[in-house]
Amino acid sequence: MTIVMLDSHPLSLISYPGLRAEALNCKSWVKQLINHKIFVVTPEIIDYELRRALIYANKIKGIENLDKLEDMGIAYAPITTAVMRKASELWGWARKTGQQTANADKIDVDVILAAQSIILSQETGEYSIIATSNVSDLQRYADARRWEDITVEYCFNPQPSKPQ
Repeated sequence: MTIVMLDSHPLSLISYPGLRAEALNCKSWVKQLINHKIFVVTPEIIDYELRRALIYANKIKGIENLDKLEDMGIAYAPITTAVMRKASELWGWARKTGQQTANADKIDVDVILAAQSIILSQETGEYSIIATSNVSDLQRYADARRWEDITVEYCFNPQPSKPQ
């Protein structure tokens, strides 16, 4: 089984309360994955990233929709010690090799997301991919693809761009 981890852009589209075409397409995409028994996950760090923006903007309906994602069949993956330790390793490696994605004094959400994808894959023995709109920053750590490019067919026969 493939595990699809949602980055902030697709998660924001799924929780978007309006009828914008991109949001409707993303919701339909997630439903299709879930209907085919593909495990879709909201990583805790991404929930945090989106939720804080919604709270700041006072977007109550978006927050309510975010709270209802489990009703759609989207699982929630909490941050664990193993995830944070892996994120530290990735962050250190990126710094040493000149590939950092955030300022040295900032928390690097992408590194934590990638670490969560790697650890979840190791713990379950399943293939994990990050669904995003920002492939370049994530691909150095874990397999990541534009959410629109992750099809049901791909999930049943993945061709990883980075070994896990």
